[in-house]
Amino acid sequence: MDRPLKGVRVVEVAMWVAGPSTTTVLGDWGADVIKLEDPTTGDPIRGFVTRTMGDPNARIRPPFELDNRNKRSVAVDLRRPDGHAFALKLIEHADVFVTSLRLDALERMKLDYASLAAKNPRLIYGSINGYGHRGPDRNRPAYDYAASWARSGLMATIAEPGQSPPGQRPAMIDHAVGLGLAGAISAALLARERSGRGREVNISLFSMGLWMNASDLTIGLMTGHSPQSESRTERINPMWSSYRCADARWIYFVMIQSDRYWPDFCLALGKPDWQGDPRFKDSVARAQNCAALTGEIDRAIALRTCDDWAPIFDRHNLIWAPVRTDAEVLVDPQAEAIGAFAAVDHPNIPGCRVVNSPVEFGGADSIPHRAAPELGQHTEEVALEMGLTWDQIASLKASGTLG
Repeated sequence: MDRPLKGVRVVEVAMWVAGPSTTTVLGDWGADVIKLEDPTTGDPIRGFVTRTMGDPNARIRPPFELDNRNKRSVAVDLRRPDGHAFALKLIEHADVFVTSLRLDALERMKLDYASLAAKNPRLIYGSINGYGHRGPDRNRPAYDYAASWARSGLMATIAEPGQSPPGQRPAMIDHAVGLGLAGAISAALLARERSGRGREVNISLFSMGLWMNASDLTIGLMTGHSPQSESRTERINPMWSSYRCADARWIYFVMIQSDRYWPDFCLALGKPDWQGDPRFKDSVARAQNCAALTGEIDRAIALRTCDDWAPIFDRHNLIWAPVRTDAEVLVDPQAEAIGAFAAVDHPNIPGCRVVNSPVEFGGADSIPHRAAPELGQHTEEVALEMGLTWDQIASLKASGTLG
């Protein structure tokens, strides 16, 4: 069975992660994605190197491979009139345009929605920016660390009281933004089938951060009392917290309905006497005596290793998980079972795999992803599909318009 977006053509003018991850998801779902890049620099993430990658001169670039698989790269200088005209001709025959350029830049380049919709009324226009498409900060530059993580309240609320704000790992919220915009674009494509007209679809890093923090923020909106950061010994529910095992590995309990799970929890930890302790008799008492109970649980959990505890917790139907490292996740049999790590048909990396996008379509073809393209790898191919002759292509390449 074909993937659901087969036959949909997408043009991307985006950099780093949020925009490219949107089109990666669309490509995973079957769309033909054409990535427009500057002939000299390309997408800056092509050169992104982390401390774990070893040789900075190596040609392996995992972040770029992850968010640019299943695409074709066209190197074109949009600042040149001929390059701009080339892009417009391509977009005029596209179904979807995705961009993460700042709004003022898009307006200057005549790549804003109004300009493109005038030439292609059926175009679905997906736009990502830092802080939203209205308001005083609409043109403020951003990454998800700033707009999503810091400004949304997530960073401050997660921090331990009095401690420095915690960091996030690269692109955590960028990928949520990409998945969200891909879903919105798909809805807009469905609406176009009914109306015959395209539309603009917008999302921002800030709005996604607010959405991810929506449970706490809505408490503030509805009660006037916003949740504050809390330490392990100040939790309302000590059964919704982390604890350290004898082997220094951590586990995380999530017994939100604490009264329901309390008897089995006590039995699992070998502490049936806790059920008769008036300090812990119900959820209210446990909240009032959180520090004392947390200390008791700490001492109990520290008596066994994580592997020793696992069958005990499961036998008592507790809701918990080991706090795993990335290295442990890479060999998690459940991740393998759900196809979380997908094969990539890569010419330079035998056995290459990347993390799959999380949505599955029943019956869709399961085939290896295509490797992320080299800069300008498909310039001539796409130009020929547009109807240009080899002489025209050669002329544009000689002028530096095409790479």
